[in-house]
Amino acid sequence: MRTLSPIILAVIMLLRGVPSVHAMDFRWWDQSTVQASGPIEQGDAAKFAALAKFDTLELDSPGGLVGEALAIAANIDARGNIQTVVPSGASCASACAMAIFVSGERRIVRIGGRLGIHSCASLDGTQSAQCNTAMAANARAHGVPWGVIEGFGKYTKPSSMLWLTAEDAECWGFMKWSPQDDSNTGIACFRRGASMKPEDVTAKNADDVLCRMNAGTSRAYVSNGRKGQGFSDAYREACRRIAADPKTPKYAAIDIILWLTLTDPNVLEFKPGTLMVTILDKNDSQIKKCWKCLTIMGISMLMHEQPKDALSFLQQAVEVAKQETGSVPAWLPSRVEIAAAEAKKSP
Repeated sequence: MRTLSPIILAVIMLLRGVPSVHAMDFRWWDQSTVQASGPIEQGDAAKFAALAKFDTLELDSPGGLVGEALAIAANIDARGNIQTVVPSGASCASACAMAIFVSGERRIVRIGGRLGIHSCASLDGTQSAQCNTAMAANARAHGVPWGVIEGFGKYTKPSSMLWLTAEDAECWGFMKWSPQDDSNTGIACFRRGASMKPEDVTAKNADDVLCRMNAGTSRAYVSNGRKGQGFSDAYREACRRIAADPKTPKYAAIDIILWLTLTDPNVLEFKPGTLMVTILDKNDSQIKKCWKCLTIMGISMLMHEQPKDALSFLQQAVEVAKQETGSVPAWLPSRVEIAAAEAKKSP
């Protein structure tokens, strides 16, 4: 069981506020899952502490009183073995993200969910250094690497919000798939800006980050204009193994699978759709919110000569991509056109 540091205890006492009728609502989804939604207000920590035993806390909150949020975090520690989850379509921002979400022994942002990070505000609206330090201390105590809460808090104004998608949350090490999971140090996000280029990656040095650099959806992706991107079969085989490795972060694996689906002539032997569904625990709600996943399914269906199903998946992928990113990859509409043409020929 973790104990709160003196500075966090002090901040809890300083940052309790006046009650509000718009407080956090706690509802039972099933016997082991509690859904917490709405702003965090005075009295919410006491309501949370009074809840019977549960295993999973689903969060959808804009944040609120830091003192109450840290008190809820302390109760999560006292309970032990709590999983915090941001579901698809939900947002966990401010004190919800920086205090409550990070306190789960297992932490998951579903595809289509997001975390919102910013610095704490003093009464005059300026940054509160003491609050930021307490948030960072709590995050580090729960395994969030490199004090990213403190870093993001320092460079994001109280009036602003830095939104992290599921992929971003994974990349920066906010997620934790098991209590023993310490594999993600956050280095992946820093390596994206490193000098290594995709064409420098080989079968010998391939890992999940370097394989992902070649995905068309990666921030580091650089097309060389050649069919198949000019990579060797040995390198592709290495990336297939890495995508299927349970130690590979789930969203990195999906990017790698998408890249292989688009470029690997032997990809069907890899069963990309089946692997992607397995990685996401057969969770339909995640797949429906993930344009990359829908694309993998669509192209797989097209390769299996099921053009009507392929067209449906690819059309959904276009719409979800628009909603999630505000744009559609240039290559995706061409796949829709291919599927549509094949569907017309199909009986």
